[in-house]
Amino acid sequence: MLNHILSVFRTYMHGDGAVLLPEMQLFLFAIGTLAMDAWAANTSNEKHGSNPIFQQKYWNPAVALAGIAFSAFTLWMLRARILQSGDLAGFHLTLVVDSYFVFFSALLLVATALAILLSVNCAGISVVRQGRYYALLLFACMSMMLMVSAVDLLVIFLAVEAASISAYFLAATPGLSNRSPSAAVRFLFSSALGSALVAFAFSLLYGLSGATNISQVAGALARRHNVAKVITLSHQSGSQMLQLLLSRLPEAVHWHSFTLEALPIAAFTLVSVGMILKFAAPPFQPEFNRVNGETDFGIPSPVILYLAGAYAIAAVALLLRSLFTIFADSQNIWWYIIAALAIGGISYGVLASLRQTNLERIIVYLSIANMGYVLLGVVAANEGAATAMTYYLLTYLFMVTGVFGILIAVRGRNTCAGGLNDLSGLRQRSPVTALLLIIFVLSLAGAPPTAGFFGRYFIFRSLLETGHRYIAWFVALSSLLVAYSYLRVAVYAWRGDKSETESAAESFGIPEAIVLGVCVFVSLAAGLYSEPFTRMARYAFGQ
Repeated sequence: MLNHILSVFRTYMHGDGAVLLPEMQLFLFAIGTLAMDAWAANTSNEKHGSNPIFQQKYWNPAVALAGIAFSAFTLWMLRARILQSGDLAGFHLTLVVDSYFVFFSALLLVATALAILLSVNCAGISVVRQGRYYALLLFACMSMMLMVSAVDLLVIFLAVEAASISAYFLAATPGLSNRSPSAAVRFLFSSALGSALVAFAFSLLYGLSGATNISQVAGALARRHNVAKVITLSHQSGSQMLQLLLSRLPEAVHWHSFTLEALPIAAFTLVSVGMILKFAAPPFQPEFNRVNGETDFGIPSPVILYLAGAYAIAAVALLLRSLFTIFADSQNIWWYIIAALAIGGISYGVLASLRQTNLERIIVYLSIANMGYVLLGVVAANEGAATAMTYYLLTYLFMVTGVFGILIAVRGRNTCAGGLNDLSGLRQRSPVTALLLIIFVLSLAGAPPTAGFFGRYFIFRSLLETGHRYIAWFVALSSLLVAYSYLRVAVYAWRGDKSETESAAESFGIPEAIVLGVCVFVSLAAGLYSEPFTRMARYAFGQ
C-alpha cells in the first residue's frame, strides 16, 4: 500500500505536480509561518520574558526566506528540465512552465526576498502582525507566479484575484498600515471594478472563441482577423476576393471588417484598464498625515516597494503574455491603444511627481512612468524590444529597491520622515548613504553608464528600428523631465543644509546592507557590462 502511494506521488510530481511545485512550496511555508507565529505567541504568553526569541520573532523573516530559497531551487531544477525536454504543461493545459515563467518567477522571488530583508528592521510593521505580514508576502508571490504561469482564462482570473486580495490585505490591514477605513473601502471598490472589467473581457474572448486556453483563443481570433482582411479586400473594385468569399463564406459578404475587429480590441482594452485599476491605482491613494501635515500613502515603505515593484512587474508580465499570444495577429491595431496608455502614463507620472515633496510619492509616480516606457517596447514588438522590456524590468527592480532601502535607513524609527527636506544634510551625516542614494537616483534618471540609461536606450533604439520615430523622440524628451524629477532628490541629499527632523542614517543593519550591496552592484554592473544581463533578458522570450 505504501509503495503504491509513493509510486502515485512520484508520478504526480513528474507530471502536474512539477508544474505547480514552486508555488506550492511558497503556500506551505506561508501556512507554516502563520502556524509557528501562533504557537510562539502562545508560548511567550505562558512564559513571558523567558526567551527573547518569542518577543523579537527574528525567525519570521528567516522562515519566509527559507520558503523563497526552496522555491528558487525548485525553479532552477525546472529550468534544467525544460532545457532537456522542452516546456512543461499541466492540469489540462492550464499552467505552463517555460522560459518566460522561469525568468519572471525568478524576478518575483528576488523582489519578495528583498522586501523581506528590508522589513526586518522596519518600524512601520507591528511586531504582533509580523507573522501574517510575511505570510501575506509569500501568498502574494505565489499568486503572481500563478499569473505568469497560467495559460487559461479562468485560471488567470483566479490568480489575478488572489494577488489583488493579498495586495488589499498588505495595504489595508491595521497594524501593517495606518490607512483610514474610507481608503480601504475605496481600494476595495476600485479593485472590484477592475475585476468586473477583466471578467467581462474574458467572457467576450470566450464568446468569440468558445475556448479558455489562450492558444486556442488566439487561433480563433486569428481566423476572425483573416476573415476581416478578406472582407476588406473584397470591397475593393476588381478584387477576386469577392468570388472567394461568396464560394467559401457567402454570409460574410454582408459583414463589415470593423465589426469583426471591434470586439477583440474591446476585450483587450478592458483587460488593460482592469489591470490598471487592480494593480496601479488603488494601493496608492494618498492619506493626510496629521503628524507632519502632509499626505502620504499610510503604508510601510517595504509594502509600497512591493506594490510598486513586484506587482507592477507581474501585471506587465501578464499583459505581455496576453498581447503576444492572444492578440498577436491584431498588433497593427492595438499598438495605438498601448501607445496612448503608455504615453498617458508617462505624462501623468512625470507631471504628478514634479508637484511632490514626499520621496515615496515621487518614486511611486515615476514608477508609473517607468512602466509606461516598458509598454512602449510593445509598440515596437521586435526581438530587440523584447530584450529591452525584460532588461528594463530586471534592472528597475534593483534600482527602485535601493532607493527604498535608503529611505528606510534615513527614517530609522521616525516613520513620519520621508520628505525631500529630510534628506538635507545627508552627505554630512552619512556620506556613504548619500553616495548610494545618488547612484540609485542617477540610474533611475537614465544617466550613463548606469543600468537605467541602457534600459531606456534599448527601448528608444527598438522604436527607431520599427519606424516609430515620433514615439522614440517622445521617449527621449520625456526622459529629460524624468531625470529632472529624480535629480531633485540627489540635490537635496548632497547639499549641506541640516535636516529639520535630524534623521540619523549613520549605519545600516545587516539585512539593509545586503540589499543595498546587491542593488548597487546590479545598478552599476548592468550598465558597465550589460552582456550577462541582456542574456538573461533574452532568455525570457527563448532567444
